[in-house]
Amino acid sequence: MKSPVLLLTLFVLILAGCASMNSNSGPNYTARQLQEMGEKYLTAGDTPNALKCLTDADRKRPGDPVLQYDLGLAYNQRGLSDKALFYLQNALKIKPVYPEALNAIGTVYAERGQNELAQEAFQKALDDPFYRTPGLAAYNLGRLYEKKGDPERALTLYQQAVKFEAGYGIAWYRIGQILETMRRGDEARHAYGKAVAASPDLAEAHVRYGIMSYQAGDMEAAIFSLTRVGKIAPNTPMADEARGYLEKLRGVTPGRLSGGPSDIEVITHHDLQRQQKAKVAPPTPTVKMQPVFPPQEPSSKAQLLPAPAVSSPPPPQAPPSTAAAPVTATAVPAPPVTPPAPPAPPAAPVAAPASSPPATTASVPAPESADPAVPTFKYIVQAGSFVDQEKAEEMKKNLLEKGYKVVVKPLKHQVLGKVYVLQLQAVSTMSKATTLMMQLGSEVPGEPVILKVPVPKPAEPLPSQAPAQ
Repeated sequence: MKSPVLLLTLFVLILAGCASMNSNSGPNYTARQLQEMGEKYLTAGDTPNALKCLTDADRKRPGDPVLQYDLGLAYNQRGLSDKALFYLQNALKIKPVYPEALNAIGTVYAERGQNELAQEAFQKALDDPFYRTPGLAAYNLGRLYEKKGDPERALTLYQQAVKFEAGYGIAWYRIGQILETMRRGDEARHAYGKAVAASPDLAEAHVRYGIMSYQAGDMEAAIFSLTRVGKIAPNTPMADEARGYLEKLRGVTPGRLSGGPSDIEVITHHDLQRQQKAKVAPPTPTVKMQPVFPPQEPSSKAQLLPAPAVSSPPPPQAPPSTAAAPVTATAVPAPPVTPPAPPAPPAAPVAAPASSPPATTASVPAPESADPAVPTFKYIVQAGSFVDQEKAEEMKKNLLEKGYKVVVKPLKHQVLGKVYVLQLQAVSTMSKATTLMMQLGSEVPGEPVILKVPVPKPAEPLPSQAPAQ
């Protein structure tokens, strides 16, 4: 990986290059190199330098539709919509079949409140069979229909968007919002679950998924998503709402815990997978542009924000003649990562004590105690939560027949009454708990989690006192 000093040096060199293009002492970049540098500045959010490089490229190669498109995006990012429309329409004149430019034009019109013109442009882009990212146009059309008060048509378009791109998190979130207003709760929770899987940093989706999971009695999902909100969007009304539900979840535990919700951690398959990837190789930063369609007015439940752009280091110096793909107006989030396959079964697991409480926070596992003789944490694999006691007992029976020693713990839920939680016996190391969780993944519905519980320190003996004289 390049050091920050090297990246900063490259950034300064590129900046100096664009700033001194017309001077005798500056480098003589080709139009292609200038375009590539301009696109890198554009995705990094450096609009002035993007416009400088792209304008100089346009002087050297006038009439290029992709350059006109790039300039339109840059001027729109700069807030100059008239200029943006001028260049985007130029791109369409030069290249009449250009759905990316149509989608960008629709975005500019939507930002100006010219909804009919925006709808026409989005529809033309969506109808183009050669459009590589039609889900963007479908999503943008859905937002327009929501603004017009037609949620049924909007829902159809969002469903079309996720059909094109299954990992389109913000579209799944909008599906959940509409289904929830239609009182189709189970379908809405499913859509929110898809949203948080595709876009793990979409706090709005975590709020709704966490609350609806709490109401459905899915404690593991509720705890994970509600705790995630506080990490993604601290000091916001969403975080306050999530914290209130986490406090209710603390009331579900059989005993009061000392301290706050951070005393116990919930560790999921996704946490383990992200940690493993970080150990193997650091992730390569990628650059995505923010969605250009304006967000709808926020609801009272959760404020809808644009999907965050992925931060990246300053752009490196352009290669001499590599062709760059055109910058797109919006970016579709990547699909969720499939959890790893469970390993071979270990020795027969042992049973969980009845006093082990469910968790209240989610986090990536911390290092285990350096001294195995003095454990600082115990690890409990929680197999699931059930509203129906018969289902819980049936699952317990199935696990006992397969060699697991598991207990069913009745707990109090403020909405549902009693819920029944299945837990295995606590183990002393994270590696043992991970093996058990992976093994259980194919045995139980849903996704098992690991509860990382602090072990209370033994009380120190009182100092001995001398006998009274």
